[in-house]
Amino acid sequence: MTLVDLPRVAFWLVPCCQEREVLQSLIADLARCFSAPVFVPHVTVYSCRRTPGQGELTVMAALAGSCRPVAARPAGLACTGRLTQALFARLKDIPEISGLSRALHAGVPLPSGYELMPHLSLLYQKLPASARETLVREVALCLPEIRFDTLWAVAIPEQLRNLGDLHGWRPLVISRLDSKGIVDTLDTKR
Repeated sequence: MTLVDLPRVAFWLVPCCQEREVLQSLIADLARCFSAPVFVPHVTVYSCRRTPGQGELTVMAALAGSCRPVAARPAGLACTGRLTQALFARLKDIPEISGLSRALHAGVPLPSGYELMPHLSLLYQKLPASARETLVREVALCLPEIRFDTLWAVAIPEQLRNLGDLHGWRPLVISRLDSKGIVDTLDTKR
């Protein structure tokens, strides 16, 4: 699947370097144990359809520039039967995250029915309920607070049903919060 074939954009808050390294290590360890993909630690704040003019990326960059870095406190680990929520850290309600999600919803050309549930996934995999519940009891998240300082726009497929749907995701734009510039842009034509 090429970047052009990915019809949706997910907007991710990505942790600061120090927290990101800790979470990335945990995600990689869990991925090795459960034959799962490794992914960038993030909180999805919104998702929408991609547009030909990519106006959603302009909206995101402008919002990122007007938002301060965000700190969130984990509220325990949880699990579901969903592929992208086999194991995740629930986050306490953060007004800044809710506000950013509402602003993206209001500003993007093709909003979706995305509903915000602030969490940070640690494992993408289909697992039996007993294995997921064991992970919730045994995995330790050693971060009392997670600081987020960048907003990413990532091209994703329409549906996330199996591990194959997780390949080919690519960041389109990376923008530092409280900054007037885009940190990185990628060729969105590929």
